[in-house]
Amino acid sequence: MIAALVAAALAVVAAAGTRNDLVPEALPSAREYFEPLMADPTEPSYGGRLIYPPGGARYGEVTVGDYVGLTRLRLGGLAAQLNLGGGAITRFNLTTKRNNLEVVDFSAGVPLDVSFGRGKTLRIGYWHTSSHLGDDYIERVRPPIRKRAFDAVKAMVTWTPFEWARAYAGGSLLFNTIHLRGRGAFQLGLETLSRPLWTPDARAFLAQDFQTFERVKWQPSYNIRGGLRWSDPKRIAAASVFMEFFTGRLYYLQFQELHETHWGFGLRFEIGNPVRWP
Repeated sequence: MIAALVAAALAVVAAAGTRNDLVPEALPSAREYFEPLMADPTEPSYGGRLIYPPGGARYGEVTVGDYVGLTRLRLGGLAAQLNLGGGAITRFNLTTKRNNLEVVDFSAGVPLDVSFGRGKTLRIGYWHTSSHLGDDYIERVRPPIRKRAFDAVKAMVTWTPFEWARAYAGGSLLFNTIHLRGRGAFQLGLETLSRPLWTPDARAFLAQDFQTFERVKWQPSYNIRGGLRWSDPKRIAAASVFMEFFTGRLYYLQFQELHETHWGFGLRFEIGNPVRWP
């Protein structure tokens, strides 16, 4: 099924071009057509954040991951690019003596980006996520031990009508699950950037992300994140400092039954790819 979807998308692009267009580019930027989502807590990235649920424990979260462009075809007004992505998101309990490892979710995917001109992109492809409890959490809580994982087809459409705004919507269909119920998911969001601040490479941003999952009876999760983002003049790297507010079902598969509301403060780094807007 995955191969059929990828082949169909490539066929659409090929139909729009000529024989001379079919010259693939090797290792293109993975962010030129589809920037990583700014407010999705599970999006592969480099960084970390401190989490403060009101009246609860204090947590630290670390994310490690990225996307790499494999090959690209430009055909007239269309383009198709195959990518490889993945990473891990980990939570530590900072109120324990050893800063206990609570949980880690690993993800890997092969997304295909189809660009329909400036600011319009379809991302579709295979995605795998598996979730594992930390040894420290198991020792302290002694919960039932069971792996949770899924394989899915994900699709997302992004629209950038202006250089300072992007909207996206999409969802996923799980075709293989381990200790999960429900196969559908839906996601949408909106991101905005300010005008350049004290330098052309510094901007304020505000991003919102909404997700809902059949596996938790469609109960939603909402995250809003705002802060400052700097990039270097050559557009090779960028860094963000932000504050966020999250409420809803937790994004770790092992803790999906838990509802959490928290404030967060974090850093995020982008390495080796251009920023979305000059």
